[in-house]
Amino acid sequence: MNRRRVAIISAAAAVVLAGAAIGFFALSGSEKSETSEPTTTTTTTTAPLPVWPLTGLADAAASTSGDHPAIVVKMDNSQDARPQTGINQADIVYELLVEGITRFALVFHSDLADPVGPVRSARSSDVDLVANLSKPLFAWSGGNAGVTAEISAAARNGILTDSSYNIATAAYYRSNDRMAPHNLYLHLPQLLGMMAPSGQGAPSPIFTYLAKDAVFGGAPVPGMSVDFGGGTVIDYVWDPLTKGWNRFQIDGAHPRANSATLDEKGIQVAPANVVILFTEYGVSPADSRSPMALTVGSGAAVVLSDGKIVAGRWSRPTAASPAVLTDSLGAPIDLVRGRTWVELPRPDSPVFPIDQIGADALLALRK
Repeated sequence: MNRRRVAIISAAAAVVLAGAAIGFFALSGSEKSETSEPTTTTTTTTAPLPVWPLTGLADAAASTSGDHPAIVVKMDNSQDARPQTGINQADIVYELLVEGITRFALVFHSDLADPVGPVRSARSSDVDLVANLSKPLFAWSGGNAGVTAEISAAARNGILTDSSYNIATAAYYRSNDRMAPHNLYLHLPQLLGMMAPSGQGAPSPIFTYLAKDAVFGGAPVPGMSVDFGGGTVIDYVWDPLTKGWNRFQIDGAHPRANSATLDEKGIQVAPANVVILFTEYGVSPADSRSPMALTVGSGAAVVLSDGKIVAGRWSRPTAASPAVLTDSLGAPIDLVRGRTWVELPRPDSPVFPIDQIGADALLALRK
C-alpha cells in the first residue's frame, strides 16, 4: 500500500444550502357581488422528528424507545475475539490502548444488540472516558483489585452504574464455541431491565451534527491509517457507495487478505464518521504495566466524514463534558449523522493518508 505521512489538513468551510419557502394564496369572488368575500390562508408546519442523541439520526421512536440510559460494553479486540458480536449496532465505539494491543468501549443506545461480546475487563482509562455519557450502565468482567475499586468509586460518585458480570450475572453467559476468556457475552435488553435506575432517561449528545442540507467541508481523502504501535495498525477506507469508512486490521490470525473488520454475521464494519483524537497516556495507578488514556485535556484531532478530512483540535475541560471539536479557524466541526468510531492514539503515533491505489486494493478485500 502506498502511504505518505499525514499533514494536518485545514478544513474548508461547510457549504450550507438553504431553500426559500414560497407561499401562495387565491382570491375567490362572484360576478354578482361587488365585493370579494374574505379569504383565509392556513399554514401547515410539520414538527421535526426527534433524534437519537448519540447518532443524530431522526426517528419518531427516539423520544419513547430511547428513554433509557446508554450502555457501555468493554469488548475484546484480540485476534481470538474476532469477529465480535453486536459491534455494528453500537452508536459510538472508542478504541484505546491497553497492554500491547487495543480494546473497545462500545456505547449502545439506539439499538440494543442482543447478544454482544466478547466482554472483557475494565481499565483505569474507563472512568473519565464514560463520565460524559449521563451515568451509563457500565458492562465489564474482570480486572485487578485496583481497577475494581476505581469502578466502584465511580458508581458511588454517580458517574456510572456498575453492571459487571459479578453484579448482573444473569444477563451474561459463556459461549461454547470459543475458549475463555474470549467467550463471555451479554444480553443488553436484559441488562437494561435489571440495572437501569428508575426514571433515568436518554444520554446527552457527545457530538454536534450537520444541519439538514449542510455539507461536510474538508479535503477529499481515500483513506487513513492509524498506527497504535506494537503491530496494531488500523486502516479506514472510504466507500462512496455505502457512505462509510471500511475498517481493516491485520493481526496474527488475520493477514491482509482477511483483514476486513467484520461482525459475527460477516458484515463489514464501516461507520459514517471516524474521529481521531491524539491522546496522552499516563500509567494506571492500579497497574504500572497498563497505559491510562488521559481523555480530559486537549490535543490535535482529525475528523473523517463523507469521504473528506478536516484537521483541528479537541478540547475537553472536564470529565463530565464531551470533547469539543474545532477546525483550524476555531469553528465547530459538525459530523455527518450516523455511527462514529473514535480512535485514541498517542500524540506521536504515525497517522498516514492512504492514496487511491491503496484504497482500491483494500476495498477489493471488503466483505
